[in-house]
Amino acid sequence: MTDAEFLQAVKRSVHEIDPQAEVWLFGSRARGDAREDSDWDFLILTEKPVDRPLKYQVRDHLCDVGLYGNEVRVIGSIIHSKHEWERTHSVTPLYRNINRDGVRL
Repeated sequence: MTDAEFLQAVKRSVHEIDPQAEVWLFGSRARGDAREDSDWDFLILTEKPVDRPLKYQVRDHLCDVGLYGNEVRVIGSIIHSKHEWERTHSVTPLYRNINRDGVRL
């Protein structure tokens, strides 16, 4: 699976749970300075309230995508509701970094 196919699979996987969710790639993969062994960092912003079962569901789906075929891609995920992200995280360095370097899928 190419990187582009992988990113589309991640987006599809998240949209199976919440079709309105935003999926952002951030970190070294988004900046283009990743090494071969770098992980894949994603911010998932849902329309739904985020609780533990939803986080587990999203991460289970992402894990399945990361373990496709003979490949293993390490995936890191941050999951928030859109409202919570804007309201409580807009002053954080992570928020600024994702706004600057992130790529919306």
